Amino acid sequence: MKIKSILKQLAVVTFVVFAFACGGSDDGGAASSITVTGNPSTVFAGESVTFTVTNNLGANVTTSSELKVGGTVISNPYAFSTAGSFEVTATSGGLTSTTTITVQPIPVPTSITLSSTTDSFWYDDGQASLLVVTNLGNEVTVNSTLTADTGVVTNPVTFANPGTYNVVATYELEDGSTLTSNTIELKAVESTHTTKVMVEDYTGTWCQYCPRLAYALEQAVASNSNIIPVALHDDNDMPFPNITSLLNTFNITGFPSGRVNRTINWNESTAQPAALLNNRQNMGLAISSSISGNTITAEVKVHYDLKITSENRIVVYLLEDGLVYPQINFYNGDPSSPYYQQGNPIQDFVHDNTARTTFTDVYGDPIPFADAATGSTFVANYSVTVPASVQNTANLELVAFVVGTDNKVLNVQKADLGEVKDFD
Repeated sequence: MKIKSILKQLAVVTFVVFAFACGGSDDGGAASSITVTGNPSTVFAGESVTFTVTNNLGANVTTSSELKVGGTVISNPYAFSTAGSFEVTATSGGLTSTTTITVQPIPVPTSITLSSTTDSFWYDDGQASLLVVTNLGNEVTVNSTLTADTGVVTNPVTFANPGTYNVVATYELEDGSTLTSNTIELKAVESTHTTKVMVEDYTGTWCQYCPRLAYALEQAVASNSNIIPVALHDDNDMPFPNITSLLNTFNITGFPSGRVNRTINWNESTAQPAALLNNRQNMGLAISSSISGNTITAEVKVHYDLKITSENRIVVYLLEDGLVYPQINFYNGDPSSPYYQQGNPIQDFVHDNTARTTFTDVYGDPIPFADAATGSTFVANYSVTVPASVQNTANLELVAFVVGTDNKVLNVQKADLGEVKDFD
């Protein structure tokens, strides 16, 4: 009986404790405090602060809270317009919390710097984009006045005439004072060089179709002297020392093959290379040479109207005209061909513009960047021993050309041995 009584008392106590525990959570654990924070807590005047309010239970109650500064309700986020230290009070469900926001005055720049995307460009279709930055790192280009020797200019800057122009920027502060930038020099450049185009004829005396391309090249050159021909032979009569390397590099798999400016397949029309003559190039070339005994010396100059953005290289060929060797002729029976009934082979076929050797690496020697700036002139001096294959030094000529990193010819010049060929 005592055991039953004790068990009954324990059950009652347990029920009371359970009921009391449950009764204590009926209100859901009401919050007893809130905390307001500002992000960031230190700002410049005019910058916004975002406020967050949380209660001691970890719940975000920002949207149900009211924010005040000096008794005035403010929005969230809020931008303080003046400098100072401000107490922000948040109220939520009768609970309050305060945080302090420090507002610093907007820093005032003390200097500005003017820069440009380029210091030189073609005056008639080029431009330079300018940038004005304060010493605080803020860009103020659109709020600055840009002035050149010609007067106020817009950005990007262009000029109606070639020349060198000094440009400066001014920036007015809120107090009416003015900051003046450094002065930069811009060169509006005029093109002074003629663009020429090189056509290389990969050929051989054994090649029965090669007379066709040789004739097409002859006609192209006759129509425009700025088309420069070079014949690269792969035969036993007039072999070019670097022919195998060129065949592999430029993927020459059949003869005849023509290449315009080294890398463009020629369709054997005059129009194709002639169209490239309208492409303005940054540079032009000049050649002078002489022969003494068995040694040829040459000076080649490359003048840059406008600087380059990638490496250039220079190649110089030695060519010979007037070489007579029999030429296989598929067109002997073709009435429409200029070689109709000329024989097969043509016994007295004259081979002109035949490459004999190079003064440089066949793919070019580098032109230093310092010598390829706007207005700069690169000068190179070469010498070569007359190849044993040369038949008549009076028929020698030099072809010099500049190539880019892709091996494409940018500009070319041709001169007879002993001739002084100036820039044109």
